[in-house]
Amino acid sequence: MSNSAVRSQRAWARVAGFLYWAVLVVDLAGLQLHSSVLGRLLTLAGSLLTVPLALGLYYAVRPVNPSLAAGALCFRLMEATLGTLSTLAGFAALQALLSGTIVGVAILRVAHWDDATSFAAFVFTIGSSIFFYLFARSDYIPRILAWWGLFASLLALAACLTHLLRPAFPAMTMYAWVPLLLAETSTGLWLLIKSVDAAKSEATMANSLT
Repeated sequence: MSNSAVRSQRAWARVAGFLYWAVLVVDLAGLQLHSSVLGRLLTLAGSLLTVPLALGLYYAVRPVNPSLAAGALCFRLMEATLGTLSTLAGFAALQALLSGTIVGVAILRVAHWDDATSFAAFVFTIGSSIFFYLFARSDYIPRILAWWGLFASLLALAACLTHLLRPAFPAMTMYAWVPLLLAETSTGLWLLIKSVDAAKSEATMANSLT
């Protein structure tokens, strides 16, 4: 890659690292205040911030496999869309406005279904698994971070899938999500401070082809 492409990739990686933490802080604050208007606004902000986070991760790992990176980006954007709809549907004024139109009723049904099934969380785990898989295929970040992130993402994915098949199973059980929380915070910190080592990854992939 050219020097400008490497600088851009490293800049996007740092954006992703910062937003890993920003989304986490905003989401946790939103959960603490979930019943208030401020809590809903914070949750909405978390969903919206997922968009630049997903773009940062996409541009950081795109050189490894553009197709898989694009797929992961789509899943994370779907997550952000579902999260935004679910949060907006929680505002009484918007509920009244949406309930008066066919499209609005459809949006409310999607939001209710997402809340009942935790489908946005399921979609998130798919995108997270792909992104960590791409990190694991490269030397952009330490292998232990990449493989731990992949394991944690798949563990959370399994919990969400089990909940979809058996609704009595708690999708958001802490045993399934704490490992991913640790993976995202540690990876986010690494990306923010160190970014990605594009030169090392290119050398490794070149050697694997010879």
